[in-house]
Amino acid sequence: MAKTLDQLHREKTGKISDKWASYLPYYDSRFTDLRDSPITLLEIGVQNGGSLETWAAYFANAIEIIGCDIEPRCGHLEFDDPRIKVVVGDANEAATLKSISELADSFDIIIDDGSHRSHDIINCFLGFFRLLKPGGLYIVEDAHALYWHGWGGGIRNKFGAYNFFKNLIDVLSYEFWQNEVSLASHFATFFPDGRLPSVIADGWVDAIEFRNSIIAVRKAIVSGHEKLGQRLICGRVGLATTS
Repeated sequence: MAKTLDQLHREKTGKISDKWASYLPYYDSRFTDLRDSPITLLEIGVQNGGSLETWAAYFANAIEIIGCDIEPRCGHLEFDDPRIKVVVGDANEAATLKSISELADSFDIIIDDGSHRSHDIINCFLGFFRLLKPGGLYIVEDAHALYWHGWGGGIRNKFGAYNFFKNLIDVLSYEFWQNEVSLASHFATFFPDGRLPSVIADGWVDAIEFRNSIIAVRKAIVSGHEKLGQRLICGRVGLATTS
């Protein structure tokens, strides 16, 4: 039987990998269907590069495992696995995004384990979510930092990343309130000029999950705001009527 991600991490030697214990079984549950697939994965913030080795061991059939880090010393990291590559640069800069997209133009999984600052997390999400394949998963790690004022967050900070993702929840059900408030108005705090990115305007978010220190966003297979689908009433016998 293949080892779990928890086992791979705990038994790891070589390059250091730093993950909270609760993340590992969660990732196993979310990634199990992709484990044997030819996926591409991007991790923003790799520090010593150990997590990239763990991902490569877990996803044995992965095509590309790409890491990005602002630390110049990460440019000296060497890996035995040719699928692992590291881009050194600020993930919020266009040049870094370009360098990453030249290595892989789309990803099944994107993990933001970067600066943990609210402003950077929002910008990374808006910049890289478009590279996520339909049905792919975008994960923000260490989201507890979004409650910290020193990191640009705070539970009452209306400009913080948690507030951004909470607003995004409403977009999932936009078909039920679109005649009351515009999307531009709903996101005026973050986009005062009214120009919304396609992830919001076109309805590319299919689901959002909040856990302790993790925010996971699933990309829709097809864009659009009518997500509930057709009402299906089946069967022949009914003793009660429904509205």
